[in-house]
Amino acid sequence: MLKHGTGAAAVVLAVALAGCGSTSPKAKYVAKLNAMCEDFARREQSIGTPSTPADLRARGDRIATAYEQAIVRPLERLTAPPEIAQQATRLRDVARRQRDVLRALAAAGKTGDVQKVQRLVVVNQQLNTQAAQVAKNLKADSCAS
Repeated sequence: MLKHGTGAAAVVLAVALAGCGSTSPKAKYVAKLNAMCEDFARREQSIGTPSTPADLRARGDRIATAYEQAIVRPLERLTAPPEIAQQATRLRDVARRQRDVLRALAAAGKTGDVQKVQRLVVVNQQLNTQAAQVAKNLKADSCAS
């Protein structure tokens, strides 16, 4: 669910909440999901996008922590209605994997392992694509862009 150079913006934002004003369980789930993505985007923006190894060393842990707090933990607590349970399970799985990749990116940045950083950026981008597709299918616009 990450986008930029280090792939730190997994679920990045675009527009307004989907399902605003709706009371269906799916719309409530999607609205909460969008709010989580917007929260992470704000946190990530305030931390800044790492563009150099030094940036990654300085910001990698903070980005991984922000992702854990804004996306992974809330997603673990969020109960999906039965009609989207499979998609929600997929999204949680991708989020957990992305959290692990972000932690590994931060660690590789600290040790200066450029080759590992490059490999992990590719993996992170693949996870971003997977998460964005699930979010798009759910019409979670803030998470799909």
